[in-house]
Amino acid sequence: MKYQSGYAFTLLLLLAGCGGGGGSSSDSGTTQLNLAVSDAPVDSAQQVCIAVSGLSLKQEGVTDEKTWGPLSLIDTDDNDGCLPDGYTIPTDENGHPTFFYLDLLQYQNGAKHALLSGAVIPSGHYEQLRLQVEDGRTSYLDVTTGADPKYPASYVKDADGNILPLEVPSSEVKLHSFTAPVAGVLDYQVEFNLRHAMVLPGHETYYKLKPNGVDLIDVDVLSTISGTVDATNTANCNGDLSKAGVYAYNSTADVTALQGIDYDTDHNGPVLSTLVSHDVTTDVYSYQINYVEAGSYKLALVCNASDDFLTEAGNASGYALVVADPVKDVQVQDPAVSGTTTVTENF
Repeated sequence: MKYQSGYAFTLLLLLAGCGGGGGSSSDSGTTQLNLAVSDAPVDSAQQVCIAVSGLSLKQEGVTDEKTWGPLSLIDTDDNDGCLPDGYTIPTDENGHPTFFYLDLLQYQNGAKHALLSGAVIPSGHYEQLRLQVEDGRTSYLDVTTGADPKYPASYVKDADGNILPLEVPSSEVKLHSFTAPVAGVLDYQVEFNLRHAMVLPGHETYYKLKPNGVDLIDVDVLSTISGTVDATNTANCNGDLSKAGVYAYNSTADVTALQGIDYDTDHNGPVLSTLVSHDVTTDVYSYQINYVEAGSYKLALVCNASDDFLTEAGNASGYALVVADPVKDVQVQDPAVSGTTTVTENF
């Protein structure tokens, strides 16, 4: 998929000249990069507002990084409703805003926000992509009406309406390496899987973003697993799906010892998870797991998924999952082979 806009050509010209200028491998060719932000559904918050202040790429063998400031990225028109009354976004010495807002909860179930469209980068291997996000414990909004001067730049509005800072360690999200092929086009997304990434430590004074729940994904090679859940089938959580979810595990996971979202895949934790949703108009229960890599999985209906939780250290929650029987084996093929990006599996 390609992100298109009326000003994509202008952006391409602007972005081609931005960033660091130390040693460059541009002689070997260029690549177009499309980059977006998305999120997997989470039910513990009303808003998850991140203050995006920049983006950088570190190319192997190149001293300077290629960078984009907030004015070079595609921002939202209304700050996604994250800027509260009585506050403004801080500005730099030129009067330009130092960040813009994204509410991650607006980019779920396949929705996304484009940060770059047709950006031209030198071809080659990149050691790291880093998205700069203000740490809500140390960065604050400017006050215009005498309100609280410590309103966090990045924050979570929880299910009860409380505003808590969002800790972003080092004020950046570090993502893995990738290779930009000559004359290629890369369609990448920064996927904030908040069910696996956002934790409320024991002190409950701020949320923390865990980097292992944020991934750089290539949307062209990923699929979706979705289906319905039959509430009339007593094997499906005795028909009570109010807290149910569907978890995808590696095919090698031990079915007798499946763990919740606090556990990594080496400890029988899920690769991906989602909650079951209910359409009250049609009275249909369904689920959707996005951005699944090709491979073999075990798919489990978890009756108490909405109460599952993370700990700061991980692999420690001890939460006892209630898993409906049977756990299903699901095969996801590369879309280039299967010709489709959707897999249907009903419970």
